[in-house]
Amino acid sequence: MAKNTAKTVTRTAALERTISYAEKVRLMVIEVLREETGRELTAKARFNGQTFDWEQHNADFRSDYADWSLEQLLEAARKFYGLKNLDAVKERRAAHKQQRAERIAQAS
Repeated sequence: MAKNTAKTVTRTAALERTISYAEKVRLMVIEVLREETGRELTAKARFNGQTFDWEQHNADFRSDYADWSLEQLLEAARKFYGLKNLDAVKERRAAHKQQRAERIAQAS
């Protein structure tokens, strides 16, 4: 008797594969803090005649703060960068995106 070796494919609906809006907001705040911290540490390294490893910073930052709640992240944003609320964080994120687009356009 022939053995059936066909794989059964299970399908998951698209929305079930996505993350919630609350998690997207939390991740956005992490990214704003990562960018702000990286810019500050880059300037500090430059002032001290050192180099700054963005890739290492990005990996370390995401690892260090991956478990922080939205409330903890917003408190850090307020304490370290004067970002008083989520709207201020969103504005800073938009500014980061615009600056990045300008750098890419200038490099082209």
